Amino acid sequence: MVGITREVKVIKCWRYLEAEPPIPSIRVKVYGVKESIESAFRLDTGYPGQLLISTDLYEKLGLHLAELPEKEFGVYRTASGLVEMKRSQAKIIVPDLGIDMEVIVETPRRILFERNLVGRELINRLKLLLDGIKGEDCIIEYE
Repeated sequence: MVGITREVKVIKCWRYLEAEPPIPSIRVKVYGVKESIESAFRLDTGYPGQLLISTDLYEKLGLHLAELPEKEFGVYRTASGLVEMKRSQAKIIVPDLGIDMEVIVETPRRILFERNLVGRELINRLKLLLDGIKGEDCIIEYE
């Protein structure tokens, strides 16, 4: 099998989140209606959306005050069945990447959710190296 060889320049790296096994992540600052918060968000290629945040953080940021109409809520099929998502727009900054953009933030509508995830819709816009051996995420550029 023939592949493409590229020179890669590593711009900045940071450690995976402590867990067993460790978790790739990225720092994101989310601006809500009431306040903003910067935190490490897990990278989750199984989640197709942009940002999925904990129920508590959704309320704390006041995103329930700026929800999209109910007809625009999403539904995902999970291992435990269908899960309906509330959706709101928010501004985010990814400090390590210089990204400043509007995103759709989701949280489950009828169940308590306790994690903060960056999904494929955002991951697919990034040039990241996941170095599992070193336990690091790295911003890269192709030379």
